Amino acid sequence: MSKLITWVIVIVVLIIGGFAIFGGPSGEASTIKIGVIMPLTGDAVQYGEAANKAIQVAIDAVNKMGGIHGEDEGDVGREIELIIEDGKCDPQAAGTAAKKLVEFDKVRIIIGGACSGETLAAAKITEPAKVVLISPASSSPDVTDAGDFVFRTYPSDALSGRISASYAINELEAETAAIFTELTDYAQGLREVFKKSFEDLGGTIVADETYSTGDIDFKTQILKIKQTNPDVIYIAPQTSTPGIAIIKQLKENGVKSQFMTAEVLISDREFVKENADVLEGLIGVEPAVDWENNPKAKALLDAHNEKFGADPGPFAANAYDAALLVVEALETLVSPGSVEFSAEEVRDFLYNVKNWPGAVGPLTLDENGDPVLGENVRKIADGEVVDLGPYTP
Repeated sequence: MSKLITWVIVIVVLIIGGFAIFGGPSGEASTIKIGVIMPLTGDAVQYGEAANKAIQVAIDAVNKMGGIHGEDEGDVGREIELIIEDGKCDPQAAGTAAKKLVEFDKVRIIIGGACSGETLAAAKITEPAKVVLISPASSSPDVTDAGDFVFRTYPSDALSGRISASYAINELEAETAAIFTELTDYAQGLREVFKKSFEDLGGTIVADETYSTGDIDFKTQILKIKQTNPDVIYIAPQTSTPGIAIIKQLKENGVKSQFMTAEVLISDREFVKENADVLEGLIGVEPAVDWENNPKAKALLDAHNEKFGADPGPFAANAYDAALLVVEALETLVSPGSVEFSAEEVRDFLYNVKNWPGAVGPLTLDENGDPVLGENVRKIADGEVVDLGPYTP
């Protein structure tokens, strides 16, 4: 009798354990796991945290309603579980994070990275494993060819670089330009596009200087640039920390050229206010977000303020859109009460996104998984980012 009781106890424990671990008697998981790779430490943490918060806002709203198919009467919703890894804006760390998410956590979708180096490194893991990778912030042109399962909701530097070069030539009437860029995938992508576009439009590149990540003294490069007296200086740092140091040292050395950049130095409005004197007059390019009149942008703004007590940071709208696209794919592909779907189905869904109403505006993903989006030219004046309007190269 004692043996019988013991076996009954064992069976009950196993059954309860099965429910606890797998969510039901069939062993089916109770949540849909989505991986996230963002720089949560290091110089790019402000971008990773901003994107990560926006993703959380989007997923929290879905889970609050019961998850995927949570509102369907008579059906069992499936909540989304985010498994967040620190990519550190470092290719090696991002590759390790992707390997863990793919091989250990068995995710089929990853949102990330933010830095282009993160995304390109992660793609080397996700692409052969046929795992969907969708980045909300990586803009290197190399991401275009990173794989059939790789997507992004932030435009390529190919557009940003062309806009900057065209604006310099046609609006600022610049004839000469110097380029000062960091030795990273993101910054070098911008460098190559700006240089080619500027020269194709008849301009002359009089200096082309680079620096390594972690450098703090730019005296040698600045002296070379100053000697050429360029009309504009195109500055492309990976993060805001070296960017602000470069502009400060350029001004301290009496350089009077028009400074231009991409989005890193203008996207964080609080950063702009804190460094208003140094950044005064800087011209940059970034996607335009209509926070008041776009329903999804307004929803993000309100929910973000409620949850975190602050406005969304840089790349938040793009991250929000990436998360909502994943949610919409799951709502379409996953049967009610199930967690089953294939990455191939998600891939095909994303390739068919056309004029989708996103927080950043109407979004189309092209045959390379790149977004078709407009960008605006901005200028910093008195600590504010002033919109100079949309510009087409």
